[in-house]
Amino acid sequence: MRKILSLFAILIISITAIAQQNPPQPMDPAVRHGVLDNGLTYYIRHNKLPENRADFYIAQKVGSMLEEDSQAGLAHFLEHMAFNGTTNFPKKEMLNFLEENGVKFGENVNAYTSFDETVYYLSNVPVMREGMVDSSLLILHDWANEIALEAEEIESERGVIREEWRTRGGAQSRLWEKMLPVMYKDSKYANRLPIGSIDVINNFEHQEIRDYYEKWYRPDLQGIIIVGDIDVDKVEEKVKALFSKIELDADAAERVYFPVPDNDETLVSIATDKEATNTSLMLFYKHEPLPDEIKLSQAGFVLNYISNVASNMINDRFQEITQKPNAPFLGAYAFNGEFFVAKTKDAWTVASASADDKVKDALAAMIRETERMKRFGFTESEYERARENIIKNYENSFNNRDKQPNSVYSQEYVSSFTKNEPFPGIEYEYNMIKSVAPNIPIEAINQTVAQLIQDKNMVISISGPEKEGLVYPTEQEILNVVETTKAENIEPYAEEVSDEPLIVTPPAQGEITKTETNEELGATVWTLSNGMKVVIKPTDFK
Repeated sequence: MRKILSLFAILIISITAIAQQNPPQPMDPAVRHGVLDNGLTYYIRHNKLPENRADFYIAQKVGSMLEEDSQAGLAHFLEHMAFNGTTNFPKKEMLNFLEENGVKFGENVNAYTSFDETVYYLSNVPVMREGMVDSSLLILHDWANEIALEAEEIESERGVIREEWRTRGGAQSRLWEKMLPVMYKDSKYANRLPIGSIDVINNFEHQEIRDYYEKWYRPDLQGIIIVGDIDVDKVEEKVKALFSKIELDADAAERVYFPVPDNDETLVSIATDKEATNTSLMLFYKHEPLPDEIKLSQAGFVLNYISNVASNMINDRFQEITQKPNAPFLGAYAFNGEFFVAKTKDAWTVASASADDKVKDALAAMIRETERMKRFGFTESEYERARENIIKNYENSFNNRDKQPNSVYSQEYVSSFTKNEPFPGIEYEYNMIKSVAPNIPIEAINQTVAQLIQDKNMVISISGPEKEGLVYPTEQEILNVVETTKAENIEPYAEEVSDEPLIVTPPAQGEITKTETNEELGATVWTLSNGMKVVIKPTDFK
């Protein structure tokens, strides 16, 4: 990490626009953001797509990682209990009220519990009546501080959770149960799947879940997100009036984020499940995450650009490989981000889908291309294309900034709160990318990615179906693939550029034999002389 930050310091000096300082990225001025005296954070934004609808979220910086062994599963159990009665909506009154107003459980009303966060939401709520705004805020308030946790409801919910535990949410959860103890050796992440322990689910005392709720569901760990066709000033007043009443205990427990240790030797996880449908490989090169002060600054924007453009370039190479005969994998991609489920460690991650009998070939190809990137970097022409594509993507987002649905902003602000991500707004981002991208040389990209790929801190995960006749490589065989591939005489990437036209012999010109109008789609349909149909629909997207 010190090497990466040192390289970044050199980059900053070389970029005239931001050479003299490293200010923080601003907050999007379209968002009303604030923190109440009790520590609760809120994000409120007016958005008219769709009209007369709004999303209401409450995000908690609380998940299964805050459980003790004797509490394994309480975070997820508590999420379920939020729908089984609150102070202002006893029993099933909340769900009944929402259903009566067109907000359906499962589709528009739901929640999820992860390792480090729990998020509840009401989406696509009709807000033509002010009363629906008030009721939705009251539901968020009750989830924050007024879940009833009645004994009868707790006992009833045990059966629901038992069934979830029995199936473990399908093959993926059962695979994770085998993978995480290896991938997160000597870390609390190894044994904190949100589904928890069946012994805890069956036997915890009612007061234990009430104590957990009281300890961790508190305003300094909660974020309210409201996006939609609402009056921002009025909603902010309502949020302040309703949520300021929640008190924060002066002796509140410290919210700890648990570390992931480094590993000198490569960790290899091999997991199978009878219901798994495909063979997946993941290759991680772990490294320290950026400090928040860097991530939230202009420096963070630049480093994020470097990661993204490198990811784009190597993904183009992976795509090229998949188009070749007898390709080693069905598809592959790479990115730089969180190390799987952990918030305290990042990783350059390479993932692929493989044919069942090509696991070693797929892994070798993943390592080979990563080593090629590390040793020789990318070419100037690759970088030019990737840079233009990234700028173009920002330009498209900027041109269509008034056509984003509520869900895009809601998810952005949930991420901002739970991961401390910046949200400067597309206007700022578009101007920044036009300033930054042309001034970052290919040498800077290549030096940065080379620092990310180290021989230590490697983790390999292989998962797939358990079926007769299918034998996966052993751990030692996987380690042999790593060693052998790294020892190869890998050559620099050579681009194959064709000067041939896309169509060597143009087809004979035909004619339009029929023109129709599709009123429902607002489109024109041409029928050509060879029978082909062409559908033309004008849009105002830019």
